[in-house]
Amino acid sequence: LFSSETCIYGKQVKLLTLWPNYFCEAEWPPLLHCQNLLTVQRWQGKIDCHFSRHSRPRAWGVIFNKQCQIKGCKTSICCLACSNFEALGWSIGCLLTTNGQGRVSSQSSTAIIFQKYCSKYSKFRQQKLSAWQPILTAGSVLPTFFVIGLAFIPIGVALLIASNNVQELVIDYTDCMMEEKLCKDEISDPTKIVENPPCRCLLAFELRDDFPAPVYIYYGLSGFYQNHRRYVKSRDDVQLLGNPKHVSSDCFPFQYAENEIPIAPCGAIANSMFNDTFLIKHKIVDQSDAVVPLAYDKIAWPSDLSKKFRNPDSKPLSAAFDGTSKPPYWRKPVYELSNVSSASGFQNESLIVWMRSAALPNFRKLHSRVLHIGDFVKALPKGNYTVEITYNYPVASFDGRKRFIISNASWAGGKNSFLGIAYIVVGTVCIVMGCVFLFVHMKFGHSLTEMAAIRSP
Repeated sequence: LFSSETCIYGKQVKLLTLWPNYFCEAEWPPLLHCQNLLTVQRWQGKIDCHFSRHSRPRAWGVIFNKQCQIKGCKTSICCLACSNFEALGWSIGCLLTTNGQGRVSSQSSTAIIFQKYCSKYSKFRQQKLSAWQPILTAGSVLPTFFVIGLAFIPIGVALLIASNNVQELVIDYTDCMMEEKLCKDEISDPTKIVENPPCRCLLAFELRDDFPAPVYIYYGLSGFYQNHRRYVKSRDDVQLLGNPKHVSSDCFPFQYAENEIPIAPCGAIANSMFNDTFLIKHKIVDQSDAVVPLAYDKIAWPSDLSKKFRNPDSKPLSAAFDGTSKPPYWRKPVYELSNVSSASGFQNESLIVWMRSAALPNFRKLHSRVLHIGDFVKALPKGNYTVEITYNYPVASFDGRKRFIISNASWAGGKNSFLGIAYIVVGTVCIVMGCVFLFVHMKFGHSLTEMAAIRSP
């Protein structure tokens, strides 16, 4: 007779187990006869289960299942007869849940045995569910290497070709000058940006080929760690859903302005929003310069625009932000970010793009897109251009760099050769490893018949 501490329906109990030689006639599965019946007795508010040798059952009782019956009951003593071990354990669980918290114990010696009838001891929790695992052989593994290699290399080549076909122009304008003065020195103190007039500089560049539509304008920053933990947390998503006066403690120290007026939008991310502007002009011979039209919509993720950022319901929009203050480093409040009210406030797409933090310190973000109308309907034509930059964003304090980027896109997205190179490298490694393993198998391998014939000494 064996018992073990276990849990039935959340209760700590001891559960019996029976070896075949404890049953008359030593039958297996165990078959309980009248000479060897389980007795259940309530004792001081608990249940005490033990074996007693009754010669005759007293009466028939309630059927717990098809294989287990209460043979007889008198006062607090019941004789339980089961046809197999599983029914025995299940019935003990039923008795415990019927009679309350109890202890199933044995008057004989005790030992530990696994018990599977408690919810705590299910097959899933004991990792005894049916499982299957493949037998790895050379015949199954080697084709996998070659299939992966033959699939990855063409995909990588296609991605690399698509990336190389993307046209891109990158200009570093960190050291842009206005009247022989570096703009980065003029605006080195972020606290004075609002007070000082903006620094404007002019850069000339040439497009040697047409840039077919669609053409996008990006800004790039280097050395800016948007992935810093405190910086990433420094925002209030509840506020951005249209509650301008709701301010989270995560926004500290950009929670409140003077006199405890809430800042909208609050936090370090919004306060450090990129605010340089670009005015691009196409220089045409014997004609006045043509301004390249830029659009600032359709640059944010649609999911962000529809689910994460909403404006208050009040109209006009400025009324919804009464009693709030703009971030300290901003020149204008959030409801004046655009001339179009629907594209201003928390649903300004330039703000939404900036609020999605970059994972690496060197990154680019979408600034605008070229509006393909008039002379620019099919492409951004080759020729000479100038870009007038309103230099507002300071980077000298963290030794950062700023870039102005013009790029179009392919079916695989923007210019990024990493993914194509990664596919080619992985595919090549798989082909090489497949050849090596094939050589080893052909020279030193054994067939399945030979492996099956191996016997341990």
